[in-house]
Amino acid sequence: MLSLIRNVSLLVLVIATAALVATALPTLWGGHLGGATLRFHMMASGAVVVLLPVYAITRLWMRRQPASESAFEMGAFRTLLIFGVATIATMFVCMLPIASTDVMHDLVELHGWAGFAMAAAIALVVYATFWRENTAS
Repeated sequence: MLSLIRNVSLLVLVIATAALVATALPTLWGGHLGGATLRFHMMASGAVVVLLPVYAITRLWMRRQPASESAFEMGAFRTLLIFGVATIATMFVCMLPIASTDVMHDLVELHGWAGFAMAAAIALVVYATFWRENTAS
């Protein structure tokens, strides 16, 4: 059952991250998020905020089982957690009434770069997961 939860949460994380990257791409060329694009970005981000901890917890519970993970696989997982938490935290702090406008602009910039790094990290996690499963069989 844990394996199913882990795999489904990873699949939805990949789909949601792809949607987030697709909606955020115009910002790389000076565009901005607004209207339906922003709404879609916010809906996909909700999936990431919920499923990243679900994936992390189920993966850590499964790690207690005899199957061993490579250093590459664990490094990719830790990178995903670091950049995922950074992406979520930067936007969370922006929503609090404590940051000045300049700080908010910096946090949004950091949020974008952390999000793109999280997308790369999730690609590494998927690669490492399938690499392990292909070498195990």
